[in-house]
Amino acid sequence: MSYEVGGIGAVNPTPQNADGSVNEEEYRRHISWLTDNGIRFIQPAAATGQSMQTTREEYRRLLEISVEEIGDRAFVTAYAGRPDPRDTIEMVQIAEDAGAHSAFLIQPFFSTPDQEGLYLYYKAVAEGTKLPLVFYNNPARAGINLGVDAMDRVTDEVPNYVGLKQSNIDEFPEAVRRLSGKIKVMPKSEHHILFGFAFGSPGVLTFAANIVPDRLVAIQTAWENGDHVKAKDIYLECLPLFDIIHIEPVPNAVFYMLNCMGWNFGTPRIPGHELSEEHKQRVDEVLRSLNLIGQ
Repeated sequence: MSYEVGGIGAVNPTPQNADGSVNEEEYRRHISWLTDNGIRFIQPAAATGQSMQTTREEYRRLLEISVEEIGDRAFVTAYAGRPDPRDTIEMVQIAEDAGAHSAFLIQPFFSTPDQEGLYLYYKAVAEGTKLPLVFYNNPARAGINLGVDAMDRVTDEVPNYVGLKQSNIDEFPEAVRRLSGKIKVMPKSEHHILFGFAFGSPGVLTFAANIVPDRLVAIQTAWENGDHVKAKDIYLECLPLFDIIHIEPVPNAVFYMLNCMGWNFGTPRIPGHELSEEHKQRVDEVLRSLNLIGQ
């Protein structure tokens, strides 16, 4: 399939066996369920998939499994950004070899380059691949903002950037104004889905789609059908879930929710861990309110 930015996406988690290895059977079952429920793209081994606790070979294997299982029904996007552009190009090449449809690139973290350095980084990566690329501006994680000027320069000079996941919501309108003629702009998360749609975003990459894929798809469908009241109502119904996912660092709550719903995701890799008992009770309340677990 030729990659198109849009639809509801899931930053999907990686289920663990008791020995700490990847539970490939459960992984396949979950991403197939996501696709059956309308999810348009997934992103393995990213935030929810604990990218920093995933080996390069696991990253390769997860992409291969994803393409094998759903690659003809939904897009598989790689989380390939690393601080060194040479490492990033290698990660993008692994993704391309595995059959992934695109790669999302967070800005170089820890090194905190200036805007000229970011321009050079993104241009260098693009020149090392033909795979469609998506800017992922996440200053909270990377420690530096990827400015609109730098992205504007890059997209004028290389052809394979097709999208932006803009986590700096303050700069979202300006990114749409300056870049939407060249690339598709998506907002940070499910919290900003209606905000994004109001500015013409084609979709959003989310955590909550791992839990309620059908409801997130229903929000987009209602919006696109012009029923903005219905879209708002579903959004507000799901808002407590969007919030509670972050009661502890991702992916702790996502693992717990999925296990409560009958999946076998095990325990996140350290530094992830089981939810505290207090937090489990609070999450249970939200799951019951949405009829995701029994009363």
